Amino acid sequence: MAVVVQTLRDSDFETVIKVTTTSTNSAASILDASALTGASTDPRLSLVACSWSVGSQTDILFDATSDVVALSLNGSGHYNASAVGFPAIPNNAGSGVSGDILLTNGSASVGFIILKFRKTSGFDNLS
Repeated sequence: MAVVVQTLRDSDFETVIKVTTTSTNSAASILDASALTGASTDPRLSLVACSWSVGSQTDILFDATSDVVALSLNGSGHYNASAVGFPAIPNNAGSGVSGDILLTNGSASVGFIILKFRKTSGFDNLS
């Protein structure tokens, strides 16, 4: 497993991380929701925006008993960049949902991903 995660921002309402990958990963943890600022009980995040450049297919997953693909990435691109205004992607994972974010990618994937999340529930600073 070879991912390096850097937290760029962790404020009351959002979190931004940068992930660098250098090899194959299977359900590698890239964000522990319970460790974020204001995390309380059962924290949940929605994926607001993403920018990436990766060497092979990379899936961003909502952690659960059966992980749910939030976004599938390949090559270079953006989701919700600039003023596009697409809706945030909510965590729709079913049983065993933890609120955490995982990453799975193909062989020898080298690249970066920047992810912006909105804190939607389970944080004591949202009410």
